Amino acid sequence: MDSLSLGFLPLALWWPVATGLSLLLVLGAVLWMFMQDRPSQRRGGSTSPAWLPWAFALLALVWWGFGLALALWPLRELDELGQWARASSYVLVPLWIGGVAWVCALVVQRLLRSTAAMRG
Repeated sequence: MDSLSLGFLPLALWWPVATGLSLLLVLGAVLWMFMQDRPSQRRGGSTSPAWLPWAFALLALVWWGFGLALALWPLRELDELGQWARASSYVLVPLWIGGVAWVCALVVQRLLRSTAAMRG
């Protein structure tokens, strides 16, 4: 069974690439949230609170910090054998961190659209 890995990169780059990938995915979800909340996208009186994208951005960055501290930081201190033993973690952990941020962004936008549609 094939597993995901960053084997095409030197070992020294695995941790920085994994950290950058997780940050890129979380910032992408935050940017998408801001793009969905632009005033040109708003219809009539159904506007979402102006603080909502900023609150989401803060919570997404807190989530990234939590994922970094609990899942990515321990990978930084592994020796070469430990890195190879946990090779798939360098790909899967950033995908989990970014995936949760994206799911939250999609759920919040769906909830906002549903409540706006119910209001009329």
